[in-house]
Amino acid sequence: MGPTALSFYWAAKRLQALKAPRLAVVVAAVGNRLSNSHVDTKAALHPSVELGYGGIGVIIAPGVEIGENSFVSQNVSLEGAPGVDGVPRVGRDVFIGVGAKVQGPVTIGDGAKIGANAVVIEDVAPGAVVAGVPARELKRVPPTGT
Repeated sequence: MGPTALSFYWAAKRLQALKAPRLAVVVAAVGNRLSNSHVDTKAALHPSVELGYGGIGVIIAPGVEIGENSFVSQNVSLEGAPGVDGVPRVGRDVFIGVGAKVQGPVTIGDGAKIGANAVVIEDVAPGAVVAGVPARELKRVPPTGT
């Protein structure tokens, strides 16, 4: 498939760690252009996070945190809400469907599933399945054995 938005994100993060911030900015910008996305290097993505279709159209704002084994589909936006401080925090094992928007200082609980094109502006409970505009809880799946 070739380089993806995530591969450019990780390369830029590595360059920042190596004290090459200008080169990191160039690498991030190239990645943004090639995938028509923006995965900010100030976001904290667990190494096991995956982006659908290479991250095409994904917007991940600075400060966003995404937990392990989470999947973010294409054309998803994780960013702050206008006039509100804070950005989303996404838990572990979360699935975010195509075109979903998660805005503001919301927390997506572990194991939650966000439906395609949902607009999430409130916290989502662990194991919840949400969809709609604005997103509403449809059901809740209890966590499996720990």
